[in-house]
Amino acid sequence: MKHHTVPKPATEAPDPTKPSAGHRWMMMICCVPMVAIAIALVATGVASSSFLLTAGLCVGMMFMMMRMMNHGGHSTT
Repeated sequence: MKHHTVPKPATEAPDPTKPSAGHRWMMMICCVPMVAIAIALVATGVASSSFLLTAGLCVGMMFMMMRMMNHGGHSTT
């Protein structure tokens, strides 16, 4: 007796209009030098500690922009 196998569905090709998770991480990693410089400036006394809040807000804004611009991997169709 032969077993009938169900054909596997074809895998979809990656959509070039949807950024990968790697793109999100790359954008967040771009914030690392800014935060490192902010920490160095506060540690050396050049800037006040509130400067760290500004750097944190910048990172938060980058995160929100990535989410709002549909870089979260959700389809708009």
